[in-house]
Amino acid sequence: MRQFINLQTDLLRTFVTVVDLGNYTETGTVLGRTQPAISLQIKRLEELAEAKLLSHKGRQVDLTPEGQALLGYAREILRLNDRAVATLHQKKSKGILRIGLPIDYSTNYFQKIIADFSRANPDVMLDIRCDWSKDLLNELHSDDLDVALAVTDAMPAPYVSLYWSERPVWAGSRHLKLNRKAPVNLIAHPEGCYYRKRMIDTLNIEGREWRIAFESPGISALQNAVLEGMGVSALTKKTLLPGMRILEPKEGFLALANIHIGLFYKHVKLSDAALKLIEEITTAVRSFQSPTSTRAQ
Repeated sequence: MRQFINLQTDLLRTFVTVVDLGNYTETGTVLGRTQPAISLQIKRLEELAEAKLLSHKGRQVDLTPEGQALLGYAREILRLNDRAVATLHQKKSKGILRIGLPIDYSTNYFQKIIADFSRANPDVMLDIRCDWSKDLLNELHSDDLDVALAVTDAMPAPYVSLYWSERPVWAGSRHLKLNRKAPVNLIAHPEGCYYRKRMIDTLNIEGREWRIAFESPGISALQNAVLEGMGVSALTKKTLLPGMRILEPKEGFLALANIHIGLFYKHVKLSDAALKLIEEITTAVRSFQSPTSTRAQ
Protein backbone atom coordinates (compact mmCIF):
# COMPACT_ATOMS: atom_id res chain seq x y z
CA MET A 1 0.00 0.00 0.00
CA ARG A 2 1.35 3.42 -0.94
CA GLN A 3 2.51 5.60 1.95
CA PHE A 4 1.58 9.26 1.59
CA ILE A 5 3.98 11.94 2.77
CA ASN A 6 2.34 15.22 3.77
CA LEU A 7 4.29 18.44 3.45
CA GLN A 8 2.69 20.56 6.17
CA THR A 9 1.75 24.09 5.21
CA ASP A 10 3.48 25.58 8.26
CA LEU A 11 6.77 24.04 7.12
CA LEU A 12 6.22 25.22 3.55
CA ARG A 13 5.34 28.72 4.79
CA THR A 14 8.58 28.86 6.75
CA PHE A 15 10.54 27.65 3.72
CA VAL A 16 9.00 30.19 1.32
CA THR A 17 9.44 33.01 3.85
CA VAL A 18 13.12 32.19 4.35
CA VAL A 19 13.59 32.27 0.57
CA ASP A 20 11.71 35.56 0.18
CA LEU A 21 13.34 37.35 3.12
CA GLY A 22 16.78 35.81 2.74
CA ASN A 23 17.49 34.99 6.38
CA TYR A 24 16.21 33.05 9.40
CA THR A 25 16.14 35.96 11.84
CA GLU A 26 13.68 38.11 9.90
CA THR A 27 11.62 35.03 9.08
CA GLY A 28 11.31 34.27 12.81
CA THR A 29 10.21 37.85 13.50
CA VAL A 30 7.56 37.78 10.76
CA LEU A 31 6.21 34.34 11.67
CA GLY A 32 6.45 34.85 15.44
CA ARG A 33 9.01 32.12 16.07
CA THR A 34 12.57 31.97 17.34
CA GLN A 35 15.48 31.47 14.96
CA PRO A 36 16.19 27.96 16.33
CA ALA A 37 12.55 27.06 15.70
CA ILE A 38 12.86 28.23 12.10
CA SER A 39 15.99 26.10 11.68
CA LEU A 40 14.19 23.06 13.07
CA GLN A 41 11.26 23.56 10.70
CA ILE A 42 13.57 23.74 7.68
CA LYS A 43 15.35 20.61 8.90
CA ARG A 44 12.03 18.79 9.32
CA LEU A 45 10.94 19.79 5.79
CA GLU A 46 14.26 18.55 4.39
CA GLU A 47 13.72 15.23 6.18
CA LEU A 48 10.26 14.87 4.62
CA ALA A 49 11.58 15.89 1.19
CA GLU A 50 14.64 13.65 1.61
CA ALA A 51 16.73 16.43 0.09
CA LYS A 52 18.81 19.44 1.08
CA LEU A 53 16.71 22.49 0.21
CA LEU A 54 18.85 25.44 1.31
CA SER A 55 22.59 26.10 1.31
CA HIS A 56 24.35 28.60 3.53
CA LYS A 57 27.34 30.84 2.83
CA GLY A 58 27.82 32.93 5.92
CA ARG A 59 24.52 34.74 6.39
CA GLN A 60 23.50 34.25 2.77
CA VAL A 61 20.79 31.65 2.13
CA ASP A 62 20.59 30.08 -1.34
CA LEU A 63 18.31 27.49 -2.89
CA THR A 64 19.71 24.12 -3.87
CA PRO A 65 18.40 22.59 -7.12
CA GLU A 66 15.99 20.51 -5.01
CA GLY A 67 14.89 23.63 -3.14
CA GLN A 68 14.26 25.43 -6.43
CA ALA A 69 12.17 22.47 -7.61
CA LEU A 70 10.04 22.59 -4.45
CA LEU A 71 9.61 26.38 -4.36
CA GLY A 72 6.96 26.63 -7.08
CA TYR A 73 4.90 23.85 -5.53
CA ALA A 74 5.21 25.49 -2.11
CA ARG A 75 4.02 28.88 -3.37
CA GLU A 76 1.04 27.31 -5.13
CA ILE A 77 0.06 25.19 -2.09
CA LEU A 78 0.21 28.24 0.20
CA ARG A 79 -1.72 30.40 -2.26
CA LEU A 80 -4.50 27.82 -2.52
CA ASN A 81 -4.53 27.28 1.24
CA ASP A 82 -4.82 30.98 2.00
CA ARG A 83 -7.47 31.56 -0.67
CA ALA A 84 -9.48 28.63 0.69
CA VAL A 85 -9.31 30.04 4.22
CA ALA A 86 -10.31 33.53 3.02
CA THR A 87 -13.26 32.06 1.10
CA LEU A 88 -14.47 29.93 4.02
CA HIS A 89 -14.14 32.86 6.40
CA GLN A 90 -15.96 34.99 3.81
CA LYS A 91 -13.36 37.69 4.02
CA LYS A 92 -14.07 40.77 1.93
CA SER A 93 -11.13 42.03 -0.09
CA LYS A 94 -10.12 45.53 0.92
CA GLY A 95 -7.09 47.75 1.43
CA ILE A 96 -4.47 49.12 -0.94
CA LEU A 97 -2.92 46.87 -3.58
CA ARG A 98 0.24 48.04 -5.36
CA ILE A 99 0.71 46.45 -8.77
CA GLY A 100 3.57 46.76 -11.23
CA LEU A 101 3.09 46.30 -14.99
CA PRO A 102 5.85 46.29 -17.62
CA ILE A 103 5.69 49.03 -20.23
CA ASP A 104 6.83 46.70 -23.00
CA TYR A 105 4.64 43.61 -22.71
CA SER A 106 0.86 43.32 -23.22
CA THR A 107 0.08 46.16 -20.84
CA ASN A 108 -3.45 46.56 -22.24
CA TYR A 109 -4.22 42.88 -21.70
CA PHE A 110 -3.28 42.95 -18.03
CA GLN A 111 -4.88 46.33 -17.48
CA LYS A 112 -8.21 44.78 -18.50
CA ILE A 113 -7.79 41.95 -15.98
CA ILE A 114 -7.01 44.45 -13.24
CA ALA A 115 -9.89 46.72 -14.27
CA ASP A 116 -12.30 43.78 -14.07
CA PHE A 117 -10.89 42.93 -10.63
CA SER A 118 -11.35 46.53 -9.50
CA ARG A 119 -15.00 46.59 -10.55
CA ALA A 120 -15.66 43.33 -8.71
CA ASN A 121 -13.77 44.50 -5.59
CA PRO A 122 -14.67 48.19 -5.07
CA ASP A 123 -13.23 48.24 -1.53
CA VAL A 124 -9.72 47.56 -2.85
CA MET A 125 -7.75 50.70 -3.72
CA LEU A 126 -5.36 50.03 -6.60
CA ASP A 127 -1.99 51.68 -7.09
CA ILE A 128 -0.83 50.63 -10.58
CA ARG A 129 2.65 51.51 -11.78
CA CYS A 130 3.92 50.95 -15.32
CA ASP A 131 7.70 50.91 -15.55
CA TRP A 132 10.75 49.02 -16.78
CA SER A 133 10.72 45.42 -15.60
CA LYS A 134 14.03 45.71 -13.77
CA ASP A 135 12.74 48.75 -11.88
CA LEU A 136 9.50 46.93 -10.98
CA LEU A 137 11.45 44.00 -9.56
CA ASN A 138 13.64 46.38 -7.54
CA GLU A 139 10.48 47.96 -6.11
CA LEU A 140 9.09 44.52 -5.26
CA HIS A 141 12.36 43.63 -3.54
CA SER A 142 12.20 46.81 -1.44
CA ASP A 143 8.49 46.17 -0.60
CA ASP A 144 7.26 49.15 -2.61
CA LEU A 145 5.08 46.80 -4.70
CA ASP A 146 2.90 43.87 -3.70
CA VAL A 147 2.65 42.13 -7.08
CA ALA A 148 4.55 42.60 -10.33
CA LEU A 149 4.38 41.27 -13.86
CA ALA A 150 7.82 41.63 -15.39
CA VAL A 151 10.07 40.54 -18.24
CA THR A 152 13.42 38.95 -17.41
CA ASP A 153 16.35 37.57 -19.35
CA ALA A 154 16.34 34.17 -17.64
CA MET A 155 14.16 32.01 -15.43
CA PRO A 156 13.58 31.05 -12.67
CA ALA A 157 14.13 34.35 -10.86
CA PRO A 158 13.61 35.51 -7.25
CA TYR A 159 9.96 35.84 -6.14
CA VAL A 160 8.54 34.34 -9.34
CA SER A 161 5.36 32.31 -8.91
CA LEU A 162 4.74 31.29 -12.50
CA TYR A 163 6.27 32.28 -15.79
CA TRP A 164 6.04 31.68 -19.49
CA SER A 165 8.22 32.31 -22.50
CA GLU A 166 7.40 34.10 -25.72
CA ARG A 167 9.39 34.60 -28.89
CA PRO A 168 9.44 38.22 -30.13
CA VAL A 169 9.07 38.74 -33.86
CA TRP A 170 10.71 41.17 -36.23
CA ALA A 171 8.11 43.78 -37.13
CA GLY A 172 8.07 46.32 -39.92
CA SER A 173 5.55 48.45 -41.76
CA ARG A 174 3.49 46.61 -44.35
CA HIS A 175 4.94 49.01 -46.94
CA LEU A 176 8.55 48.90 -45.69
CA LYS A 177 11.12 48.45 -48.47
CA LEU A 178 14.18 46.54 -47.32
CA ASN A 179 17.72 47.14 -48.57
CA ARG A 180 20.00 44.28 -47.52
CA LYS A 181 23.10 46.26 -48.43
CA ALA A 182 22.30 49.07 -46.00
CA PRO A 183 22.57 48.92 -42.19
CA VAL A 184 19.35 47.80 -40.49
CA ASN A 185 17.51 50.72 -38.91
CA LEU A 186 16.43 49.57 -35.47
CA ILE A 187 13.53 50.98 -33.48
CA ALA A 188 14.21 50.14 -29.86
CA HIS A 189 13.78 50.88 -26.21
CA PRO A 190 16.85 52.39 -24.46
CA GLU A 191 19.90 50.36 -23.46
CA GLY A 192 19.06 47.54 -21.04
CA CYS A 193 15.92 46.38 -22.87
CA TYR A 194 15.76 42.62 -23.50
CA TYR A 195 14.09 43.10 -26.90
CA ARG A 196 16.86 45.48 -27.99
CA LYS A 197 19.52 43.00 -26.84
CA ARG A 198 17.95 40.18 -28.82
CA MET A 199 17.80 42.24 -32.02
CA ILE A 200 21.42 43.33 -31.73
CA ASP A 201 22.69 39.85 -30.78
CA THR A 202 20.89 38.26 -33.74
CA LEU A 203 22.19 40.83 -36.25
CA ASN A 204 25.73 40.56 -34.86
CA ILE A 205 25.61 36.77 -35.26
CA GLU A 206 24.57 37.27 -38.88
CA GLY A 207 27.35 39.82 -39.35
CA ARG A 208 24.86 42.48 -40.46
CA GLU A 209 25.40 46.15 -39.81
CA TRP A 210 22.79 48.01 -37.79
CA ARG A 211 22.09 51.39 -36.26
CA ILE A 212 19.60 52.71 -33.74
CA ALA A 213 17.31 54.91 -35.82
CA PHE A 214 14.64 55.56 -33.21
CA GLU A 215 14.74 55.12 -29.43
CA SER A 216 11.95 55.58 -26.90
CA PRO A 217 10.95 54.11 -23.52
CA GLY A 218 7.28 53.97 -24.58
CA ILE A 219 5.80 51.07 -26.54
CA SER A 220 3.34 53.37 -28.38
CA ALA A 221 6.17 55.51 -29.74
CA LEU A 222 7.93 52.39 -31.04
CA GLN A 223 4.77 51.08 -32.64
CA ASN A 224 4.16 54.41 -34.39
CA ALA A 225 7.76 54.53 -35.61
CA VAL A 226 7.35 51.06 -37.11
CA LEU A 227 4.10 52.07 -38.81
CA GLU A 228 5.79 55.18 -40.23
CA GLY A 229 8.45 52.99 -41.84
CA MET A 230 11.35 54.41 -39.80
CA GLY A 231 12.87 50.95 -39.31
CA VAL A 232 12.21 47.55 -37.78
CA SER A 233 11.65 46.47 -34.21
CA ALA A 234 11.12 43.40 -32.03
CA LEU A 235 7.57 43.06 -30.75
CA THR A 236 5.41 40.29 -29.33
CA LYS A 237 2.45 39.21 -31.41
CA LYS A 238 0.11 40.83 -28.88
CA THR A 239 1.71 44.23 -29.54
CA LEU A 240 1.55 44.06 -33.34
CA LEU A 241 -0.83 46.60 -34.89
CA PRO A 242 -2.76 46.68 -38.18
CA GLY A 243 -0.42 47.97 -40.84
CA MET A 244 2.54 45.94 -39.56
CA ARG A 245 3.94 42.70 -40.92
CA ILE A 246 6.27 40.06 -39.50
CA LEU A 247 9.66 39.97 -41.23
CA GLU A 248 10.80 36.45 -42.15
CA PRO A 249 14.21 34.70 -42.23
CA LYS A 250 14.07 34.67 -46.05
CA GLU A 251 14.16 38.48 -45.84
CA GLY A 252 17.28 38.34 -43.70
CA PHE A 253 15.71 38.42 -40.23
CA LEU A 254 16.48 35.26 -38.28
CA ALA A 255 14.34 34.15 -35.32
CA LEU A 256 14.90 36.05 -32.09
CA ALA A 257 15.57 34.39 -28.73
CA ASN A 258 12.69 34.01 -26.28
CA ILE A 259 11.89 36.52 -23.58
CA HIS A 260 10.52 35.35 -20.22
CA ILE A 261 7.55 36.91 -18.45
CA GLY A 262 6.73 36.17 -14.82
CA LEU A 263 4.28 36.88 -12.03
CA PHE A 264 6.29 37.98 -9.00
CA TYR A 265 5.37 38.44 -5.33
CA LYS A 266 6.53 37.76 -1.78
CA HIS A 267 3.99 35.41 -0.27
CA VAL A 268 4.60 36.55 3.30
CA LYS A 269 3.63 40.10 2.31
CA LEU A 270 0.39 39.23 0.52
CA SER A 271 -3.05 40.44 1.53
CA ASP A 272 -6.29 38.60 0.78
CA ALA A 273 -6.89 41.08 -2.05
CA ALA A 274 -3.50 40.31 -3.59
CA LEU A 275 -4.14 36.56 -3.37
CA LYS A 276 -7.45 37.01 -5.15
CA LEU A 277 -5.91 39.12 -7.93
CA ILE A 278 -3.06 36.62 -8.36
CA GLU A 279 -5.63 33.86 -8.78
CA GLU A 280 -7.39 35.84 -11.52
CA ILE A 281 -4.14 36.69 -13.31
CA THR A 282 -3.04 33.04 -13.11
CA THR A 283 -6.33 31.85 -14.62
CA ALA A 284 -6.16 34.46 -17.38
CA VAL A 285 -2.55 33.69 -18.26
CA ARG A 286 -3.27 29.98 -18.52
CA SER A 287 -5.98 30.75 -21.05
CA PHE A 288 -3.50 32.12 -23.61
CA GLN A 289 -0.14 30.69 -22.63
CA SER A 290 1.36 27.57 -21.11
CA PRO A 291 2.88 29.11 -17.98
CA THR A 292 5.64 27.29 -16.17
CA SER A 293 5.63 27.18 -12.40
CA THR A 294 9.01 27.54 -10.71
CA ARG A 295 8.61 23.88 -9.80
CA ALA A 296 9.47 22.92 -13.37
CA GLN A 297 13.04 24.08 -13.04
